[in-house]
Amino acid sequence: MEIVLVEQGHLEWAVENRPEVLTPGSVFFTLPWQPHGSLYLREPKNRIYYILFELAEPYASPNASIRFPRSFGFSPSEENMLSRLFCGTLQHAWASSATVRHLFPELVRLLDAPSALNTSAAMALLRCLILELALGIANQSKPQSKEAPSATRVRRLLQQLNGLIDEDWTLERMAEACGIRRTQFAKICQSVTGYPPHMYLSRLRFEKACELLRDTTLSITDITYTCGYASTQYLAASFKKIARMSPSNYRKLSPQLEAILSAGWEKPEWRTREEELHRRQILPSVDGYSK
Repeated sequence: MEIVLVEQGHLEWAVENRPEVLTPGSVFFTLPWQPHGSLYLREPKNRIYYILFELAEPYASPNASIRFPRSFGFSPSEENMLSRLFCGTLQHAWASSATVRHLFPELVRLLDAPSALNTSAAMALLRCLILELALGIANQSKPQSKEAPSATRVRRLLQQLNGLIDEDWTLERMAEACGIRRTQFAKICQSVTGYPPHMYLSRLRFEKACELLRDTTLSITDITYTCGYASTQYLAASFKKIARMSPSNYRKLSPQLEAILSAGWEKPEWRTREEELHRRQILPSVDGYSK
């Protein structure tokens, strides 16, 4: 089973080809048999914490129930309740509680510094994390508190920016469009998107450039100015930083990468415990968290 906390960024993922949007503060889970991943070839820089752990059985195929290891300490009634919640929902991304946002980084910290005591503490936090996630699923029908008018205006502007990225947006101009101070706009933008305003705008421009490179024959120069980049050099630098390739290479490789991405839902990868442990050894930088 995998649980993910999105600390920064905006991810568009899918579970079994069913799209779900992960915003800052989202907590996301998948069961062993559920293929999942990004809907895009490259997601701009985000910060996530994630943990994978074994259940009592491998569950390589869809199952109506799951069992947790005895070491987790769940009673039979608790296990039945958790199994019903996790196996019975089609939704996998939920707004995390303050407890989850606090527990997850601490859990990863303990796992990154293994010792007998740290392992015992990590197991206790993982148990709490699972229960907190279950509470979020169980309480999904509770009404949400009403959003402040200033936050609503900021959300509306952020949604509109996608069609206005060729304009010369500054923090002052964005704040003025919402009728609030710069510091207030920056704070709300950070809360809503996980990014400072200038980073969020950069993300929108990158995503639009990717779309135009994939779906049109526009020149790199035309795409540069359509997306609001100051120069083709700046576009190239942004692409190499985020996508780790040049815009022209992205355009060239997009058909093959799209085909791989599409095929992944039909033939999901299944890794054994040993293969997953080997993957951890060769990718130590993403053990427990990802930037």
